[in-house]
Amino acid sequence: MDVEKMLATIALLAGAFKATTSGLKDLQDIATERKKKKRRSPTKKKRRK
Repeated sequence: MDVEKMLATIALLAGAFKATTSGLKDLQDIATERKKKKRRSPTKKKRRK
């Protein structure tokens, strides 16, 4: 029973870790997309002028 409990806790921790890391990656992707959009907008304005 102790081994099964340990494996279950390890599995839960691994799942939580994967979820948090994927969430952080999503946040980083959103931040980089926002930065890219901010960089692209002034170039478009310059081209229009």
